[in-house]
Amino acid sequence: MTRKIPIISLKDLEAKAKKPIMMKSIVVNIADGIEDNLESVNIAEIKNQDVIVSVPKSQWKGGLENAMDYYIEREEYEECSKIKKLIKKL
Repeated sequence: MTRKIPIISLKDLEAKAKKPIMMKSIVVNIADGIEDNLESVNIAEIKNQDVIVSVPKSQWKGGLENAMDYYIEREEYEECSKIKKLIKKL
């Protein structure tokens, strides 16, 4: 099975260089959460900290909206279309 969450350092959590990885993780894992009717999803693991960043269902819409803004800025409209469909499913 493919690993679904990235491992990042605390510095990376705020770094713009890791933003594409984090946005992809948010979208993919929330999509899985919707499909599997989960109450929360894991989106990242913090390296050397034994910490998993988890997002509860109540915050999925906000996470997807942030991802939508990110992909609009990058003009990745296919990804925006996927996100829009996910938001409708919530």
